Amino acid sequence: MRAIVIGLGHVGIVTAADLLRDGHSVIGLDTNQAVQDYVGRGLSPIHEPGVAELVAAGHAAGRLVVTADPDDAAQVDIAIVCVGTRGRDDGTLDLTDVTRVAGELGRAARKRPASLAPLLMVFRSTTLPGAMAKIVLPAIAAAAGEPPGARYEAVYHPTFTREGNALADAAAPSRVVIGERTPGSARLLREILNGIEAPVFATSFEVAELTKLADNTFHALKVSFANEIGRFAVQSGISPGDVFDCFRADGKLNLSASYLRPGGAFGGPCLPKDVRALAEGMREADVAAPIIERILDSNARHTDFLIAEIEKRVRPPGRVLLVGLSFKNGTDDLRASPFVRLAEMLLDRGHALSIYDSDIAGDAADVMAQLPPRIAAAVLPRLAADVAWDLVVLGKEAPEALCSAGKRAVFRIDRL
Repeated sequence: MRAIVIGLGHVGIVTAADLLRDGHSVIGLDTNQAVQDYVGRGLSPIHEPGVAELVAAGHAAGRLVVTADPDDAAQVDIAIVCVGTRGRDDGTLDLTDVTRVAGELGRAARKRPASLAPLLMVFRSTTLPGAMAKIVLPAIAAAAGEPPGARYEAVYHPTFTREGNALADAAAPSRVVIGERTPGSARLLREILNGIEAPVFATSFEVAELTKLADNTFHALKVSFANEIGRFAVQSGISPGDVFDCFRADGKLNLSASYLRPGGAFGGPCLPKDVRALAEGMREADVAAPIIERILDSNARHTDFLIAEIEKRVRPPGRVLLVGLSFKNGTDDLRASPFVRLAEMLLDRGHALSIYDSDIAGDAADVMAQLPPRIAAAVLPRLAADVAWDLVVLGKEAPEALCSAGKRAVFRIDRL
């Protein structure tokens, strides 16, 4: 297949790498010139296991190129839209980029030779139910000058991959969800996914859109629930780990063990934004959602709890090593990272803070530029055994940090 992937952030570059792994040809398009330059040289713009190798191999084989012209979509088989839907301050999702790309694809479809099969437009960006039908499709149709069916078709195909494990998740998903305008309109996408052994749910746009938000909101709920019980366990002199060993053993009613491990607060580009978006959408629809509306508050209070636990062990201006800065293991993504917030609070309270994270320690200017200067100044490129910290706060799994800690006090956020 010939595919164009629009938006080369985490979702887009993983999607491109997955296509390249299966032998397809990919055109990458991104409005960020730095990202275009990276991919144009066969480099991955992000740190995600396995992606860099597939991007380099695809580029070397001539199956990966970049473009700045959306009209190139007129000649491909499938266009996959992976642009972001940033969360606004009021909790709503910003669909500016999705709407812009919808219009660009509509104009490309207008120029599509009639001899070619309809262009399949696959949208992966997170949207509230109704956005595809009420915003995206009308934007495409207005630019194309005609409704879907003859020159183009559109589907909604959310991603359920985890950063740090995205390629493996893409190859072996728990299920595939495809929102279709009409039954069978995603036939080409089904062909691309043919080798995946997972149940396929071909459903409506709205069901697919809400499934994505429900997934991320439930993940966030599980993290918050585990942390609330974990806080009560600590206050009661009980091991949270022992409680959740028992709790997770029930695979019939408690569903799964994923995210049900008391530890750090949740963060990253998806959970906070999507929880806020779902809560705002339900509020606008006048649907009571007291649990969902309080998830982010519970998450913020958990960071307050962690600060209190740290200061039970060392008072300011104690020398603290914080292990972990990106929002989870296996990624260098700093967006909405709870560890950045934790670092800011420790500095505000007067601690002498050092930070180490093996996921970003080797990345220079491009990662450091995302951080407040005082946080960037605290980041260590490597660990030194001769530094006498008063407390090592272990937010992410890091054997080298435990070795460096020696007999120093350690507070394990990752195993609260």
